[in-house]
Amino acid sequence: MKRVLQALLLFGVLGCSSTPPPPEQPAEEEYPEQELSRAKISFYTNDRLATLIDAGHVLQYEKQNLIILDSGVVADFFDEFGTQRTRIWADSGTASETTRNLNAFGNVVARSDSGEQLETDWLRYENATGMIFAEGKVKISTPTDTIYGTGFRADKNLKNWTVDHPTGRTLRDRPVRTLEEETRPDSVSADSL
Repeated sequence: MKRVLQALLLFGVLGCSSTPPPPEQPAEEEYPEQELSRAKISFYTNDRLATLIDAGHVLQYEKQNLIILDSGVVADFFDEFGTQRTRIWADSGTASETTRNLNAFGNVVARSDSGEQLETDWLRYENATGMIFAEGKVKISTPTDTIYGTGFRADKNLKNWTVDHPTGRTLRDRPVRTLEEETRPDSVSADSL
């Protein structure tokens, strides 16, 4: 009965939003190999801490290489010198021990140490490329800009980013352009502002 309630709770958390479900779901009759409360998961690259994930509740399914994270998730990303560069908060998520990829679902906020902040409903981090992706609506805030769009790509430090279909405001001094010179871009990047 407890497993059915957990499955319904997870389905309710992930199913009520516009976010896609986790990439894989364990079969209903399968039980996790591990179940932990207030757990920390560490991923290392070349013997150095690369990612630290803290979750209120963790279910690990070894056969599917799936870790289900819920009850609040915080993920920290570190650079090659061991300095924390980005933190992600989310309601829930999934991770893979072999690929070290992370999906974050629900009220996702990613903030870099340099002040960039991303807000979205669903975010995917791909460890092999070191890239963060969000396919739905996004809001990116920097010390001088607030940009809204419907897609996002960035490195894990949120320094080099692109937002598709941008709207927003900037506090930067920009040269005045005439209507003939002005065209609305389909995407905007951190370097183009």
